Amino acid sequence: MRLAIVIDVDGDIMYVPEGKVFPNFPQPKLFDNIEDAEEECAKWNTGIIVDFDTNKSVDNRYSYNDVRPFNTEERNRAKEREEINKDDGTSTGKDTTQ
Repeated sequence: MRLAIVIDVDGDIMYVPEGKVFPNFPQPKLFDNIEDAEEECAKWNTGIIVDFDTNKSVDNRYSYNDVRPFNTEERNRAKEREEINKDDGTSTGKDTTQ
């Protein structure tokens, strides 16, 4: 089984690339054993270990298939938080979401 790590990068799902940079259409970093895959996965906030050939999660607790888009309420809250977190001098600093 060839294992890979899937991550969410700004809403795009992609494989962790081979190497230290993110070129266009990178080759995925593949692993032959779960221990090495878990070590790499621990470096990523959104990392999920998948079988590269089937693209199915090998983690019984979490699955990248459980990732879903925001609903309207979550999207609106994220937009409000983005305004609050702006660091351009226009932020009101008020949290209207609570």
